[in-house]
Amino acid sequence: MTTPTFTQAAHVALVVRDMAASVAFYEQVMGFERSGERREGPPEARHPRQLVRHPGSGLVLGIHEPYERSNDRFDPQRTGLDHLAVTVADRPALEEWIAHLDRHGVAHSPVRDAGYAEFVSFADPDGIAWEVWLPTTGG
Repeated sequence: MTTPTFTQAAHVALVVRDMAASVAFYEQVMGFERSGERREGPPEARHPRQLVRHPGSGLVLGIHEPYERSNDRFDPQRTGLDHLAVTVADRPALEEWIAHLDRHGVAHSPVRDAGYAEFVSFADPDGIAWEVWLPTTGG
């Protein structure tokens, strides 16, 4: 029996505390564009959402602000999502991201070397962790 396949990831849904602030962050800092209007979603979900799409990569995020939410910040130590990573082509592109984050006042790590990639980490307004990732030849 073979494993079914899929063609690509459809979207990543993120639960946030303030949809307007999060959408603004993803537009201004990450270069996403709104895809349609804010929608209520299925009635049983009680999760209004706004889709945003990154024009260069096609990555779609569903920014959800549930009516009943905990209001706590993201914690990568809990079971679930640890972080999201996007890939850049070369070191100048990684440096460009660092300068861009600095211009927007977004705190970030120094460039770190994992042995097989160099990367910079930062977080969105809810603490959802992101990495800008440059694969290297080291393994």
